[in-house]
Amino acid sequence: MKKQLPIINLTLLIALICFLFYDRQQVKNVETFKEIKAERLSIIDAEENLYISISNPEKQALATTHGIAHNPGSNRDLPGIIFFNRVGDEVGGIYYDGTDEENFSGITFDQQKNDQIMAIMKDEYLVDGEWKRWYGMFFRDRSDSIRVEKLYDQFVQRTKSMTKAEKDAEYLKFKEYLDSEINVYRMFLGREESKNTGLFIYDSKGNERIKIYVDEFDNTRFDNQNKRQPKL
Repeated sequence: MKKQLPIINLTLLIALICFLFYDRQQVKNVETFKEIKAERLSIIDAEENLYISISNPEKQALATTHGIAHNPGSNRDLPGIIFFNRVGDEVGGIYYDGTDEENFSGITFDQQKNDQIMAIMKDEYLVDGEWKRWYGMFFRDRSDSIRVEKLYDQFVQRTKSMTKAEKDAEYLKFKEYLDSEINVYRMFLGREESKNTGLFIYDSKGNERIKIYVDEFDNTRFDNQNKRQPKL
């Protein structure tokens, strides 16, 4: 047995050298690019299902449910990174854009088969030569019984015979309805346009109930809206 040990050790050493050489060759086969220029970069799987879209505003992927685009043929006009799950639903993203009059950005997290329920956002804009701004984290409530894809199917049927201009105008109304009636604000933590900085809590109807904040003059404020509302 002792005589066989050198042979076994030599065999193992040769095998290790071969493995290291092979592994090094595999690493060499991986290309490294100093710079990649593209209007859009799509991360897909073997079946070409989209998982990540990194894009300029003109080429950005549309919102989808089960891989079906919302308002197909439109332009999302939003640069950034959009994430999708394995069944083709948009699940969140990172976006940013701006002009000389406005600057905005955010990170969003979507509810299952729905739109965003948590986000960190910032928006700055000029009004009469003065910069207005708000930024912070907010939460929304969205109903599981009212699914965006069902509402969108109804929208598609309702606008099927419309022109593109009419359909685009109707889509803006559709989005406004979603944001005001279906998607309810529940909490905001950050700085408001009024320069109040603090915690703002809303009830299930979107009515502001509790505010704990410091105003623009550094006064500490606590406002409980329940004290002002009669019990029913």
